[in-house]
Amino acid sequence: MEVYTLEKIEFGKVVELVKSFAVTQIGRKVLDSLKPKQNCQEELALVDEMVRILTAGYEVLPTDISAVDVYQLFDKAAENLILEAKELLKCSDALVAMMNLKSKISQIKEADLIKKLAFKIDSFEDIVTSIRSCIFEDGFVKDEASELLSKIRRDIKQLTHLIKRKAENFVVSNKSILQDTIFAIRDGRYVFPVKASYKGQVKGIVHYSSGSAATYFVEPEEFVPLNNQLKILREQEEQEIKRILKNLTYLLVQKIDSIRKSLETVGIIDSIHARALFANKYKAAVIYPSTSREIKLLKARHPLLNLEKVVPVDIVLPENKSGLILTGPNMGGKTVTLKTIGLFCAMMMAGFPIPCSPDSQLYGFSKIIVDIGDEQSIEQNLSTFSSHLKNIVLALQIADENTLVLLDELGSGTDPLEGAALGLALIERLKQLKAKFIVTTHLTPIKVFAANDPELVSASVEFDPETLSPTYRILLGVPGASHAFEIARKLGLDESIIKRAQELLGKDYMDMEKILKDYQEQSTLLKKKMEEVEVEKERLEKMKEEYERKYHQLKIKRIEEIDNELRQTYEYIRQLKKQIDEAISNLKQKSENIETLRTASKTLEQQTRILKDLEVHTESFSNKDQEISVGDHVKLKNSEATGKVVDIRGEKLIIDFQGIKLETYPKSVEKVVKKEEEQKVEQVQPALFEIIKPEIDVRGLTVEEAEPIVEDFIEKLARSNFRTGVIIHGKGTGRLAVGIWDMLRRNSKVKRYRFGTPAEGGTGVTIVEV
Repeated sequence: MEVYTLEKIEFGKVVELVKSFAVTQIGRKVLDSLKPKQNCQEELALVDEMVRILTAGYEVLPTDISAVDVYQLFDKAAENLILEAKELLKCSDALVAMMNLKSKISQIKEADLIKKLAFKIDSFEDIVTSIRSCIFEDGFVKDEASELLSKIRRDIKQLTHLIKRKAENFVVSNKSILQDTIFAIRDGRYVFPVKASYKGQVKGIVHYSSGSAATYFVEPEEFVPLNNQLKILREQEEQEIKRILKNLTYLLVQKIDSIRKSLETVGIIDSIHARALFANKYKAAVIYPSTSREIKLLKARHPLLNLEKVVPVDIVLPENKSGLILTGPNMGGKTVTLKTIGLFCAMMMAGFPIPCSPDSQLYGFSKIIVDIGDEQSIEQNLSTFSSHLKNIVLALQIADENTLVLLDELGSGTDPLEGAALGLALIERLKQLKAKFIVTTHLTPIKVFAANDPELVSASVEFDPETLSPTYRILLGVPGASHAFEIARKLGLDESIIKRAQELLGKDYMDMEKILKDYQEQSTLLKKKMEEVEVEKERLEKMKEEYERKYHQLKIKRIEEIDNELRQTYEYIRQLKKQIDEAISNLKQKSENIETLRTASKTLEQQTRILKDLEVHTESFSNKDQEISVGDHVKLKNSEATGKVVDIRGEKLIIDFQGIKLETYPKSVEKVVKKEEEQKVEQVQPALFEIIKPEIDVRGLTVEEAEPIVEDFIEKLARSNFRTGVIIHGKGTGRLAVGIWDMLRRNSKVKRYRFGTPAEGGTGVTIVEV
């Protein structure tokens, strides 16, 4: 792919921005090398996958990845130069970092493409093991690096010990002639500080003297052979270390091609990782080249503009249109829009994500020709009409159906009439060449031509009629007025000058400008209304979803409450019946009260059977075999709540849970069947005392007035078939509720009591159990 005057669309600045997300120098070098190309799909697919991986929360790069930036050391080794011990350690760290990267990526399930790329990194475990078995972390070569080195160092240690012992003895024996009772090491040789007046009394070699010549450092002759032997051993040690380092360096040289390819792969992965980080921060999307000759950039944001202030723009040039003419006032964003289009085309073809909506679409142009003048740059002010024309000539020479031409301020830099005529002729020729083009202009003839040509799209930068300033939005299908007079008026130009300028332009021109201005204002207002409607629509959709969610939760909660109450009541009655049966057994020798207890026991059995019917004891079917029809009984999964299917609407079931209807999918329930009763229910004797409705209302009464009513209610409730009753006392000041709770606490027939649930009446009622 060819992009002419790539620097005009600030591609290099964007690359620098993305480079700030890279971790390694190698990765930054790869980013520097990226240029637009036709076969960019594979590169984009890698970036796309990396974005998904990072969004899923994976960490791709190991913490030590920056250690790979020692490629100059590998180059040094390739030139047969022996690496120092610390340099070898750095190379070892680089190899480990590469292998860590490969290992980390291999553990990411979603990284299919990245895994294939990371697979190109070879294993260098043998080299790493060899280096680290020979060199300590501080760069000191280990004794174990070779048997010879180990022997030499043992000899050095023994000899050094011998020399030190002799030196200490020499100091003790010659205190009178020594300036100080110490010995020193000069160039690896042991010497002693002899007073100047006694230097002739010590046979040996004088190495140097102090600045005052008061002290001479002498190597006594009996130490000369020992020092010579030590020096020889030190040289042998150095030679052996050099041999070891040479061998270790050779291990790198043997695999230098593999190392370089692996480093290159690391750089590519880091560059992909950097582009994915850029995508996440700038909300960029990976857009693949389309086969449709269409430009559809939605919510496009130039990455070099302030993230908080940049205004997203929509630019659409359909496949059946040749070009787009963008008009409007100066400083309204026309040039930035033009740069954004060219930049995004180049970024896509170079393998970069672009800050726009993922619904955007761009054709894979093979050539992009850009002619954009930058008024902010002193250097670019040299772009005169002739230089603009030079770029136009180039466009006409090479443009074809796979070319995008971007021209800023078409027809400017010369006489407006001549410039307009040349601009119109150029547009016609570009149409003939079947090139796609987007141009900006102030010239009215070109605006009018674009508005009347079915192959062209008119667009303008929005101008706020209230603030008399641009909004930096793009109005598609709306030609723009220049607003020169409004801007001049806002900047304080004398009104008489503005009026005279309008007179000079003539009524026809001013009428046309007014029509354009009114059209744009109406479009702006309409767009604002549409945006407000969209916002309101989105708000209502969210409210609807929230209400439906809460309603569903309330239904489920109420069904579970009923289910829990049934099971609790059944358990309570079962326990109570057990107690009564025990009492009957204890009184079997007596005749008094037995009949009463038997009657109560039978009443409890009847209540138990009724509850069993309500509970619908079930046998579950497996999900894969169940076919649910209207009339079937089902129960909610993970719950004991059961109900009856009363209707089927599409894929959903309508289930009646004892008066509460719930809409749900078949997969949320299990089909159940009622068990046959094992025996007929025995006729139950009439209850001792019947209450038609276990409820009283004492609202408006004082505590004293309510007390006999409540006591009577509790007495009747205890002797009836009911065991739970409701006392309605209202909320009010709470005094009546406190008084009633005090009565209930003292009453021996009351087992427990509580305020009602919200569905039962809340704190306005008390539920009492006897």
